[in-house]
Amino acid sequence: MAWILFLLVVAGVASFLVWDYRRKTAQREAASQERFEQMFKGKAAVAPASGSVPAAVVPAAAPVAASSAVPKAPSVATKVPARERFIGQPETLIYYLLKTGVPDHEVFANVTLASVVGAPGTGSEREQQLRRLSQYQLDFVICDKRMRIVAVVDVDTPAGVDAASELRVKSDYLGGAGIRFVRINPTSLPPRDAIRGLVCGVPNAADK
Repeated sequence: MAWILFLLVVAGVASFLVWDYRRKTAQREAASQERFEQMFKGKAAVAPASGSVPAAVVPAAAPVAASSAVPKAPSVATKVPARERFIGQPETLIYYLLKTGVPDHEVFANVTLASVVGAPGTGSEREQQLRRLSQYQLDFVICDKRMRIVAVVDVDTPAGVDAASELRVKSDYLGGAGIRFVRINPTSLPPRDAIRGLVCGVPNAADK
């Protein structure tokens, strides 16, 4: 009888141990499953954020593709005709007079005042001055063979109020830069042998 009780006790203890082992195993599997689900949810939450970068890049790249498909513009020559003359008839006469009067010099037409003189100041103040000077046009700039500016020649035309103001600006800036400023009347051209004296200040002599 005693050994039967002993067997029952042993069987009960074994059953309890088996049940306890299964319970702990189930708990570990449940905990592991829960951690896996949390990790999966975390990755799912990160995925849209990481996917948003390509979504933002695609619209930004679209203009590049569009810009490469810009329709071909019509020929400029069909829209903007060329000027008939680079300089007018009076300016042409004076140009050839200068070329023959000082053949050892270079003659440039239609040059801005900003290309001939510098501007005072620095930074934005200087830039504003240069933009202002670029609005003034010089008919001819005479340079020696080393491209040093010798004189500026303008066509002498009847001056209105605006023209007189422009003339004063040119004269002041060129005088301040030490550049000769000559005005020639196209209706009363000086003789060719007088051009060197007007332009270089050295009549009938080669420049030094």
